[in-house]
Amino acid sequence: MVYTAPKLAGNFVLFEVHEIMSRDEYTLKQDAAEYKVGTLVISEYATGAKTGKYVRATQTLVDAEDDADYAVVFDTVDAAAGDTKGAVFRQFGAIKGANLVLDASLTVAEAKALLAKQNIKVL
Repeated sequence: MVYTAPKLAGNFVLFEVHEIMSRDEYTLKQDAAEYKVGTLVISEYATGAKTGKYVRATQTLVDAEDDADYAVVFDTVDAAAGDTKGAVFRQFGAIKGANLVLDASLTVAEAKALLAKQNIKVL
């Protein structure tokens, strides 16, 4: 039997100013798949306005909204049963790009530019 360690926030966060300034709790929209530690999320829009929920970032969503907010899921969240609150890394720090969980339509280089808007440096 091979033990596979769970992915932890420590695997992607290199530096944060202070957890009070860098982290927050956001509502993650219902999704059949877990939001894994390191998942890039984007603010959801409906009829041109933010809904207050966050979803997995895809190229289509990124292209649709220029002023979207981005964050990285800090702890794995199961939102299969409905919208769920989850801890996110939202600003002021540095993270490992290799440990980001990205949709297949996005690259680490693209995520780096998106997260720069939130003052998060991707290394």
